[in-house]
Formats: sequence, C-alpha cells, structure tokens
Amino acid sequence: MSTSELMNAWADHNRKFENFRFVYPVISRRAKGLSVGINCTPNGMCSYSCVYCQVNKKDTSAKIPSVDEIIFEVKEMLSIYNKTKLSEHFPRVEEKNRILKDIALSGDGEPTLYPYFTELCKQLKDISEIPKLVLITNAMQLEKILDFNGEIWGKLDAGTDEWLDFINRPKKKINIELIENNLKFVVSKFPLRIQTMLCEANGCAPSETDIESYVGIVQRIHQISPKNLLSVQLYSVIRQTAENSVKPLSREFLEGVKNILQEKISNLSIEVF
Repeated sequence: MSTSELMNAWADHNRKFENFRFVYPVISRRAKGLSVGINCTPNGMCSYSCVYCQVNKKDTSAKIPSVDEIIFEVKEMLSIYNKTKLSEHFPRVEEKNRILKDIALSGDGEPTLYPYFTELCKQLKDISEIPKLVLITNAMQLEKILDFNGEIWGKLDAGTDEWLDFINRPKKKINIELIENNLKFVVSKFPLRIQTMLCEANGCAPSETDIESYVGIVQRIHQISPKNLLSVQLYSVIRQTAENSVKPLSREFLEGVKNILQEKISNLSIEVF
C-alpha cells in the first residue's frame, strides 16, 4: 500500500456505512489504525463553531439517537469487524492498518452535549470487545465525564483569547483560562491527550506570542499529572473544511512547535501528524 493511498484513507472520514446511522468506521492517523466513531450528535450540536470544522452541512433537525440505538450499532459493527476486519469497506488498506484501536465518541458535534451521555458511557463500558474508549471533546463542558472509563482527547488550539476566538469561535463568551483549568481537571482524573489543530484561516496563522502562551499552558497542564498527560498531538488540515479560506500549515511549522514544546517538557510525548 502506498503512502498516498493511506493518506487518502486518512482524509476520508465519511460517516455513512451500509445501513448504519450513528456508528461509522474510519482509518485514523491519530488512532494509528481503525477507529469506530459514534456520532451521538448528528444534528451538529456544539459549543464551538471552529473555522476549520469539517462538517459541511449540519442538519439541525437530525434525530438524536437513543442509547439503545447506538449500542445496537456498536455491537453490529464489532460483529462485522470480527468477521471481515472491514476488508471490503477498506479494500486498499492493508490489514495491519485495519486493526481496531478504539471506539471514539466523536461525530458531527460535541459528544458531551448528547443528552444521554452518562448512560451511554455506562453501557459502552460493559462491552468487552471494545479495546479502548476515547472521548474527543472541546473540554468546555465536563460535568458529565466523571464516570467515563477511557482516554480523553481534549482540544487545545490556542494560547490566547484572541486566537481562541478566531480559530474556535465559541458560541458563548469564554477565555483560554477556562479551557486551561478544564484540561487541568481532566488530567488530574483521566489519561489525557491534548489535540491541537494548527492551520491558516483568512490568511492568518498562529503568532509567536500565541505559540509561546500555548506552550506555557501545556507546561502547566503537564505539571498537574505528568503520568496522565499521555501525549500532545499536533496536526493540520487533511480533510475538506467547510470554509474555503482554511489551509494546512507546513510540516516544518508543526515540527517547530514540537521542538519548542520538547525543549520545555523533555519527557512529554509529542506527535506530529
């Protein structure tokens, strides 16, 4: 399998799979294999309106699934995976890249806004075939995650209020200190991976000041619990975004941010995608 074919698989996060409505398989570069996503907010409900959002059309009238509907589809997907390893769905992806890595609460919106989030997590915890449960969240609303049994992948795209407002466009007024404090709380309780999207939009990219402030935030989060901060994932745009002004930043830019972080926190795993 060529690198370009694998990149094509990474770029295709189509949430349509056979007759499934809420559960979908993707080849994930950050999960390093097959990830099964749960789209519990198909109406696009989110507390951010990120400039790089890759959900082109949000159907605000879409049905919110019940917990039973999601659990049924998860079990069906696991059954298909155990029988076929999804070879027919990903015919150009080698089996080593189709190994199931996780079940991820993700989708078209912010999963913690799903009204039955706590009950869903309880039932997912009882499915023994799940190798790992992952919550991909913007870390704005954390009151529901206390009983979560897995890794938290929390968003931190900015180091300053100005870049937070520009890149994430929160729907209610917040500041970067709130996100920092929320991630400090998460890392004190759960295994955490910080996810950072670095991109250009409307001709603007993160400034040196923003990167410096961002590094300081990561340092302070790391100090709370070095063992629980599993990694920082730096990445740029690879899939089509809803806004055409958004462009990926170079690998060199991302490596530069990684080097700054590594100089400050030598024992932290920092991944560039």
